Amino acid sequence: MSPGMLVGRAGQACAGRHCEEAIDLLECAVRAQPGDLSLHYSLGLCYSGACGVSHPLICPDLAIPYLRRALGFAGKDAAIARAAILDALGTALVRSRDVPRAAAAGTAVECFREAARIYEKCARPDDWARTLFNLGNTLCDLAEFTGEDRWREAVSCYEESLRVRTREKDPERYAATLENLGSAYRRLPGGGAGGNVRKSIRCYQRALRIYAPATHPDQSAALQNNLGNAYLSLPNPDEKTIARNARRALLHFDRALRIQCRDKRNRAYGITQYNRAQAYCRLAQASPGGTSRVAVACLEEACAVFQSCGEDRYMQLARARLEQICRQ
Repeated sequence: MSPGMLVGRAGQACAGRHCEEAIDLLECAVRAQPGDLSLHYSLGLCYSGACGVSHPLICPDLAIPYLRRALGFAGKDAAIARAAILDALGTALVRSRDVPRAAAAGTAVECFREAARIYEKCARPDDWARTLFNLGNTLCDLAEFTGEDRWREAVSCYEESLRVRTREKDPERYAATLENLGSAYRRLPGGGAGGNVRKSIRCYQRALRIYAPATHPDQSAALQNNLGNAYLSLPNPDEKTIARNARRALLHFDRALRIQCRDKRNRAYGITQYNRAQAYCRLAQASPGGTSRVAVACLEEACAVFQSCGEDRYMQLARARLEQICRQ
């Protein structure tokens, strides 16, 4: 079968969501035409799952070499093609299991940066905003993995993205960007007297106007959790402030819990219980009483959830905190 026929049949298989068949056909075609940019790019997309269809062959680490080869074939004059490949390669690197996480995130950052520059130069605002959003996310990951301060750059990426992702034009992406901007502000050093944390609170509150519990229960619960954590992150100069911020945090954790109670066996429910325990510990710190017992109950519930979900790392964190409280 000629390469052209293989590609045609692969396209039909993709359209019919027969991804495994499409991959087999594309691999045959790429062996016949090893220097074809579009074939390597298509295989990279198929293996990365970028088409949105779940199939057994999804493997970002198989996508990466195909996308790297496609990038090698994309000259500087093929600007949009190069940006699309860089975009896909950055996403595959972020999802890689074989490449060390810090190294993968560092390379992905460079991919997204170059792609964003190309999209801006070629007047592709939606692609530019999406790539900046992905760049912001990856900078946050890199800060988590390495301890480097990448939060300010992430904030800048999200704020630039919001120039395009407006509430009127794209409310869901607007809300998602605001949520991530809030989380970056919460981790951003400085700001004086909790200024950056207060900015994060305002971002979360704006996002909640889009993510209502009835229409977006998971996102709404996540935002309530973020708001609770933000109040726990505010400066606490005295016991009165500690108690006030802890009560504000509990208000939001309880709102998240009311949504998540539909499924008490998921990780998000366990995380909310863990966060509630931290707030009750703060209350006990400000006014000793029965709140530490409530914290213990929250942590016991969190441990049970994490165990049922197979979340060993979270379970160890909850158990360590539980043991710490019991020793006090």
